[in-house]
Amino acid sequence: MADETDVLLELWKGQREEARQMEAQRAALTNIVIIVAGAALGFLAQQDSLQASSLGVTLPMFFLGTFGAVASAKYGERWAVHSGLADALRHEVGLRHPALNLTGIVAANSAEHRAEFPRILRLKIWALWVVLHSAISAGGLLLSVWILASRT
Repeated sequence: MADETDVLLELWKGQREEARQMEAQRAALTNIVIIVAGAALGFLAQQDSLQASSLGVTLPMFFLGTFGAVASAKYGERWAVHSGLADALRHEVGLRHPALNLTGIVAANSAEHRAEFPRILRLKIWALWVVLHSAISAGGLLLSVWILASRT
């Protein structure tokens, strides 16, 4: 039978892999959204003017950006679940093996990190991705409104 520490380490490893998977999925989604939005803007730039038919490009851009923002927030939430559980498992291993000084190592690293990056520390990376997708969504919405307003 496996030692309890081995079980904890395997659980920790699984949670870290899940957290990495969430980030990889978010990155793939963001790449797709950026490529599609770039292609849409390139297509619109080649047109003589924005016409009603351009809504077939701008409205999907709005919905794609909105989906990307919501999905990025959800990926951030799922990452936090897996990362938090991995941290708790690491803490438990540290308690069972105090000679490793895992708690001290993590605390020292956290203090050094806070000292080196005091301002940017509060900013969550998933929020940046949500802002990026929201900007794409806003661009699609503003272009759609412009097209509709110029028709009258």
